[in-house]
Amino acid sequence: MRIWSLLEGPVINLFMGSVLAYAAFSLLGEYRKRFMANPKAAMSAEVLMLAITSSGGPGYLAAFLLAGSVLCFLLAAFTLLFNLSSYFGVLH
Repeated sequence: MRIWSLLEGPVINLFMGSVLAYAAFSLLGEYRKRFMANPKAAMSAEVLMLAITSSGGPGYLAAFLLAGSVLCFLLAAFTLLFNLSSYFGVLH
């Protein structure tokens, strides 16, 4: 039971990050349309940012959700690493 108390925080963060990433990618349908129309032109970060900014509110929300999901995944990885290292006695 003690190991679950160490894993509970990272698991919740991974779940939240997954939900945010799912919501963000579901809002990026406009980028998918542009990519299918011309794949070589849509393979750059500039075109992705243009698709996000030109789609208005949903695009801004998608960018915000993607940033939040990345932060959740980073936080989950850090807390998982820290909790497991303290559990196994690496950190005293």
